[in-house]
Amino acid sequence: MRIVHAANLQLDKDGAHLWNQDQKIHHGLVRLGHFVYPFSINDRARMLSPTKSKTFGKGRANKALIETCRNVHPDLLILGHAQYITAETLREIRRILPAIRIGLWYVDPLWDADETKHLRDRLEVLDALFCSTGGELLEALARPNCPAAFIPSAVDAGIECHRAYETPDAEILHDLLFFGRDKGEPGRRAFLQELKAKLPDLRVGYYGCLDQPGIFGWEKEQVIRRSKMALNLSRRTDVALYSSSRIAELMGNGILTLTPSGAGLEGLYAEDEIAYFDGIDDLAEKVRYFSENDGQRLAMARKGWERNHRDYSGTEIARFIVDLTLADEAWKSAPWAAHVFHPGA
Repeated sequence: MRIVHAANLQLDKDGAHLWNQDQKIHHGLVRLGHFVYPFSINDRARMLSPTKSKTFGKGRANKALIETCRNVHPDLLILGHAQYITAETLREIRRILPAIRIGLWYVDPLWDADETKHLRDRLEVLDALFCSTGGELLEALARPNCPAAFIPSAVDAGIECHRAYETPDAEILHDLLFFGRDKGEPGRRAFLQELKAKLPDLRVGYYGCLDQPGIFGWEKEQVIRRSKMALNLSRRTDVALYSSSRIAELMGNGILTLTPSGAGLEGLYAEDEIAYFDGIDDLAEKVRYFSENDGQRLAMARKGWERNHRDYSGTEIARFIVDLTLADEAWKSAPWAAHVFHPGA
């Protein structure tokens, strides 16, 4: 098929954010054999603004997407986040191309009503919605014309190309690492400060938090590759199936990942693929245990790596997005297919 993928490919980052979900889903669509035309929304808005402002250029970006669809004549329009693309634009694209099917994927949290208003405003003109949150928050977005489906964070073998479980001991830099910001997140900062106090004798790397600079691109990959374990700490742990895409970056690079229990991720990852913890004391205990038991740590890291690259690759996520947007029942074969809400179906 012909597909226009209108997402945020972050060309302005010069490759520093090469691991973003937009790239992985785009690669997956291409690997399925489709012609996929990239429309990088924010970059296009900046290009079309006299001041290079994506805010001031968003009106022109909407017109450019309409013209792109007119020229490419796609069977599918797949939107990624796409907060700047209006419902009116999608209606005009449907008027020009009555047979087109439109799906939208969104991998930010669903609990903020203001941040998700743009999703609710477009449900009537979508054929399917895909989110990295499950449960009641996802179900509330489902409509008879628009199923709401959970999708896991995607990995890409060309992006998550390392196998930390094969790194020689002599190259290990950290026993544990964490990537993530704590600015404006006092709860996260307090948690990390307490963890630091509980593990004074271990080599723990904090990046983007605790007053340490962030790290990106190839340099970030090397830190993952040269560490024993990594912490997956999302902003909330009580929301069904939600995790930041950090989980894919870590597990996809073959590092043992520790994540809080409570979000139902047990339905995606078995206990021999990822280490679940309950509270900071349990986390500190598990970090110490796995730092001393390399055999078990490496076996779990390898199984987690295998699970991600087998079941949660960008190709499999893209396949699911295409199938459900087309109302092709092949979507039911996805390992996470139980987390699809479709009223009246």
